Amino acid sequence: MFLWAFIDGINAQMINIMTGYVTGDLKVHQRGFHDDREMNIAVAEHWNLAEEMSSVTGVAATTPRVTGNALASHADQSRALQVMGVDSTTEPQVTRLDRSIIHGRYLEGDNEIVMGVDAASALSTSPGDELVLVVQAADGSIGADRFEVVGVFETGIKRIYGFVAQVSLASAQTLYAFEGRFTEIAARVEDSDQFEAVVRSLRKQLQERNVEVLGWLVEILPPAPRPFAVSTAPAVTCSTQSMHSSISMQPEHWAACRRTKFHGSC
Repeated sequence: MFLWAFIDGINAQMINIMTGYVTGDLKVHQRGFHDDREMNIAVAEHWNLAEEMSSVTGVAATTPRVTGNALASHADQSRALQVMGVDSTTEPQVTRLDRSIIHGRYLEGDNEIVMGVDAASALSTSPGDELVLVVQAADGSIGADRFEVVGVFETGIKRIYGFVAQVSLASAQTLYAFEGRFTEIAARVEDSDQFEAVVRSLRKQLQERNVEVLGWLVEILPPAPRPFAVSTAPAVTCSTQSMHSSISMQPEHWAACRRTKFHGSC
């Protein structure tokens, strides 16, 4: 009896950490996104899903996101990350990653990034440093931009503090060529005992839309990021007119100069 109670307690703690720091209690995706992870399977901003979800009894708060994979580079270090573009005013109403910052601060503006302590250590970065994110955008092109590290967090779960990072929602939409779209709307429920009832109500409310309502049982562990294969070939220096500086990239990533702020010579 004691052993089962102990196991139940551990499971409850794990769920609380994952839903509290990263996933939220539930998410609404365009149908098919969870299985395929194709960014073009998107939620249109003009659908106003967050407002519609908030009208359902039992939903405490909602927040839009753009979630994708990225290769983060700083000096001669690189690391695959799961990047979450979030609204810094509504995200803290759904999750509490903003309260786990141990160095620096949480997001306040665009082209800022917060990451876990393990990821920051692997990239040899700390608040005040600048790194580059390289991604495959929704339109098939390669996107890249510079971000200032403003905060480092610690959550106690390596999958989070080792591989998850957050940037502003607007920055993520630009980086992933995702303007006017979200990958998901996350939500927090008022009473965890009423979770299943809230999910049923949301599914009924949104049944006319081509979306799926997924709870923590499905979303408890975000997939490990797999954005690029890192090359061992010599890096290429890409000059950026707007930054008046240069970034160091592997050859397969230098095409990133063609998008966002990297439009100098390569």
